[in-house]
Amino acid sequence: MKNYHLTVVTPQEIFFQGEVASLIAPGGAGSFGVLADHAPIISTLVAGSFILTTPDGEKRPFQIGPGFFDLLNNQATLLTTSISS
Repeated sequence: MKNYHLTVVTPQEIFFQGEVASLIAPGGAGSFGVLADHAPIISTLVAGSFILTTPDGEKRPFQIGPGFFDLLNNQATLLTTSISS
């Protein structure tokens, strides 16, 4: 499976920066999933469950606060008020 770069940012820190195989995020209009080569997207995020899958297939679940998600050319950024495992 092809991977893409994800950066997860909170007001306090860069929480995660690296390659991922996929993610599932709680969008403002409902949950959505993203794989490599996804069409460009900008979405609001609501508080809820966020799951990223690493290149080796490990699923890492988190709880996030509201925020925004942006993806363009396999470079994704998730901005959130808070994140915890």
